[in-house]
Amino acid sequence: MGGALFGQGLNFLAMLLPILGGETGQLAYLMVPLSLGTILSRSSILAFHARYLTLPDRKRGVATSVSAAMLMVTTVTTLVVAGVVYLVAPSSGVAGVIAWAGYITFTNGIYFMAVAVATQEKAMATYSRARFWYGVANILLTAVVVFLLPFRSGLVVVAGLTTLLGAAIILPRTANSVIGPLYTGRAALLDHDHRAYLRESGGATAGTFLGELGFQLQGLLTPLFGQYQELWASVVRITGGFGSLAQQVVAPGMEARIAGSIRAGDEKTTRRLCIRALGGGLAFSILCAVALLASLTVALRGHDSFTTTSLTLAALYCIAVLSTSLSLKVPLMKRRVKAYTLLSTLRLIALCSLLLTSGLATFACITVLQIILSAFSATISLSKAANE
Repeated sequence: MGGALFGQGLNFLAMLLPILGGETGQLAYLMVPLSLGTILSRSSILAFHARYLTLPDRKRGVATSVSAAMLMVTTVTTLVVAGVVYLVAPSSGVAGVIAWAGYITFTNGIYFMAVAVATQEKAMATYSRARFWYGVANILLTAVVVFLLPFRSGLVVVAGLTTLLGAAIILPRTANSVIGPLYTGRAALLDHDHRAYLRESGGATAGTFLGELGFQLQGLLTPLFGQYQELWASVVRITGGFGSLAQQVVAPGMEARIAGSIRAGDEKTTRRLCIRALGGGLAFSILCAVALLASLTVALRGHDSFTTTSLTLAALYCIAVLSTSLSLKVPLMKRRVKAYTLLSTLRLIALCSLLLTSGLATFACITVLQIILSAFSATISLSKAANE
């Protein structure tokens, strides 16, 4: 996975280029379509990114064609909504944001499906190659739209092109090409098996939607942090970067082994691997917390928000978030859909309740909340897999 690690390093550098190049306007414009597109893509593929890993052979073709079809329907619907909004309010700019969200929905969705297929097939060399070229393309294209040809939606275009490239590298090299099952199964999309899979996906899809909504809401709470806004924004940004490293580089290999033991019905091995994933995630989170504190010390030393209390909260938040970074998909892989949906619902409700707080109280509450939710998630990960 050396190529994947190198590619992720390039992605880290690409994150910094808009700031170094003074193109923070592009960065700000990116956030809404990227957030909306991420929510829609993971939801529209019916939690394929996690569920596919443990499906029996007989259901994989059906799961692929239904998920890909739903992704297409969601993408087209989003673009139609953008067109309607443009006809009603052509000068508002809202239509453009929605259209770009549709673009991100498709590119992210097809990439998430490709990664799930590569993980299930244990095609780690192919995945590593894709992550390498993903990183190369990301930093080169970001440099172009920041330094050579800057335009407002430049980073949005790059975000879609890089994920599309990753999918284009993976899918021709895997047994399941995603597009193939969609094309060959198009006439059967409304038959009993496809409708049954769609119904079965309801709980996981709802849980994924609520979970993504809650995750994106954390960034929207930034104005509530008062003098701690800059520190919180830095914590979210850096923790998110480390989370991507864990989930995109380290986790797939472990997920493939866990998925194999679940499919084989080997509960003892599954539990052992899940404990290893949680232990590895905890160790990783502690190292990242140290790196986070070092970064905050360099960037914000002397700032009013730089206090012992705020740094302690930042470290605890980082540990809580990243401690489950290697086992995020396990609840859905084990088909613990009700528990996962409950977890996602509680997160969203609790985050919404933070709208009543401000300043350091918001920081403290969100840290305690994340610790509780991560403990809940770990408990689900260690539970037995449900029957399909």
